[in-house]
Amino acid sequence: MKWLGVATLLIAGAAVFCVTAYPSVTVRYRLTLEAQVDGVTKTGAGVIEVTYSKQSRFAGQSPGTVGYRGEAVVLDLGFRGTLFALLKEGADLRSTPETIILRAFNFPGGALPEPIDEGLKQLRRISGSRELPLTSLPLLVRFRDMNDPKTVEKVDPIDIGRSFGDGTKLVRATVEIVPVGIWPLNSVGITGEPLTTGIDKRLSWLPKHYNVKLDGQRYETVSASLRLANSLASGFFKAGF
Repeated sequence: MKWLGVATLLIAGAAVFCVTAYPSVTVRYRLTLEAQVDGVTKTGAGVIEVTYSKQSRFAGQSPGTVGYRGEAVVLDLGFRGTLFALLKEGADLRSTPETIILRAFNFPGGALPEPIDEGLKQLRRISGSRELPLTSLPLLVRFRDMNDPKTVEKVDPIDIGRSFGDGTKLVRATVEIVPVGIWPLNSVGITGEPLTTGIDKRLSWLPKHYNVKLDGQRYETVSASLRLANSLASGFFKAGF
């Protein structure tokens, strides 16, 4: 029993050391898109989670790591079609799931400040919502045929009417910090703002494209005839679940 007590203390001590020496910050945010369709307001939103962690510099590793969970934001435009804001950067390289927060909340250069401990402290203090320039949105796409991933097309955030027809316009985008909740209860939606799910119901083919691109090819190549479809896979629509 004595050795059991010693082992328990050692394990607890190691856990405390790891949390203290290599802290992490988890942030959940809601990305909301607002559009006008023939004078009618349409909105779509999704809650995404990002965890920023400090790590050991052993063997030249970077000072921090980032992981995220979430799905592409879906904006249903009715009979005009559906707009998706992917888990992938658009024209602004700071529009990835992990950098869009830094961009929206005006972190210098849209990056986590160094040293990483200071950056994590600043992340813990952010709250509220910020409007995001449409040019700083993630990659926007639509499908000519929702049942055929090969029909994916890029959408211009400044002129979605080119893809969805006259009378459609993207007018606003916001990023809002929402409650994370308490682990592990937040992992099943008991506490905190639940992560958005359900994209599989819209895109039934999604599970079949985790190991292949949307054009059905195993690898991305510059010579692919369907260049956009060849550059995308399911991970840009759903990640971390």
